[in-house]
Amino acid sequence: MKPLLLTLLCFVGSISLAQSNKGKSGVSVVSVKTQSVLGANLGYYVQFKNNSSSPVDGLKWTAIFTDNFGKSLGTRSGQWQSGNFISAIEPGDTTEDLENNYVKGATKVSITITSVHFAK
Repeated sequence: MKPLLLTLLCFVGSISLAQSNKGKSGVSVVSVKTQSVLGANLGYYVQFKNNSSSPVDGLKWTAIFTDNFGKSLGTRSGQWQSGNFISAIEPGDTTEDLENNYVKGATKVSITITSVHFAK
């Protein structure tokens, strides 16, 4: 419980917005927030919106981490899926995901959705 609380408190501190994000198949990236602590990026919070006419039950994306000068410091893959406790994203709705990452020197993150799976 304490590590989770510490992580959440870190995200409340100084938050940077992503430079550019790319959606796909009617799903857009609404916002991305990231937190750097002691010179390392600990993770990011991303919000997606389903602008299509069908429910979405899976997303995959690439996160590109940069410093304030735009230098690329690494990429990571991420994914979100609905399940027993998490509902599909209905048309017009949003969902959020919190990803833990360690990228030294990164202050910004950009999200590009690479795959969208629609519920059947």
